[in-house]
Amino acid sequence: MRPRRQASPVPRQDPELPRIVETELVYDGWNRLDIVTVEAVDRDGTIGRHRRELVDHGEAAVVLVVERQRGVAVLVRQWRTSLIGTGADPYLLEACAGIIDPGETPEETARRETEEEIGVTVGTLRSLGSVVPSAGTLTERMHLYVAEVSAADLSSRGRGNPHEGENIEVVEVPLRALYQMARLGRIEDAKTLIIVQRLMLEELDAGLPG
Repeated sequence: MRPRRQASPVPRQDPELPRIVETELVYDGWNRLDIVTVEAVDRDGTIGRHRRELVDHGEAAVVLVVERQRGVAVLVRQWRTSLIGTGADPYLLEACAGIIDPGETPEETARRETEEEIGVTVGTLRSLGSVVPSAGTLTERMHLYVAEVSAADLSSRGRGNPHEGENIEVVEVPLRALYQMARLGRIEDAKTLIIVQRLMLEELDAGLPG
């Protein structure tokens, strides 16, 4: 059934709209699920009320670790519940990532997750900005980074946080192979694909062979 809408005339340029006017908590666990009512100006210039589902589990930091001397990227592979639920291959190859804990900055989370998942203490982190992966439902914003490390830095392995049920495989992929995977549509994880394509564009701009 389509949601009901209450409308009244209003100037289209109303600076306070859209806005959430009602929030109903449905579930509060690892994620929080709310049903919210949004007031927004519709195309005919009237205020419409719309009910939407909103999923909040915080913001995240994402790090692609690169070792230039050997020309490899270091990623992780782990099972993901949503893939199990859809019958897809449950094991996803991705850049390491994690939820930003209260009181942490995105960069602090990026460093913590890189050490936990890959076993590397990174020096300089290069920010690539942030993205919203699914703004139609999720409040999540992902902060993207590249960390360049040396071969010596990769002597240890993280494997994830056992208290969070993480069982992570650390995977080294040659950068050229990773770029080819992007070209062929074989990187399923969106956050990883965005970072890989950014690196490809940077090399293209610099006139380097891709």
